[in-house]
Amino acid sequence: MKLSVFMSEHKLDDAAMAALVGDCTDHAVKKWRYDERLPRVEQMRRIYAVTDGAVTPNDFVLHPTAPADPANADCPVS
Repeated sequence: MKLSVFMSEHKLDDAAMAALVGDCTDHAVKKWRYDERLPRVEQMRRIYAVTDGAVTPNDFVLHPTAPADPANADCPVS
């Protein structure tokens, strides 16, 4: 699940999500939501934890709307 979807479903704004994750700003959360930046590994772990596993690290790098490339079927990121 994308971070923006989780936040919308739980009625969280950027500041509230930043407070849950800790060690980040609301501006950083905004960047993550709009796929402008990736959270650091430790931040991804905390996002996973505070969302009870609903938002995974793969959700930041995999784009389910992108067409699949059969040549890279074994590779989760193309």
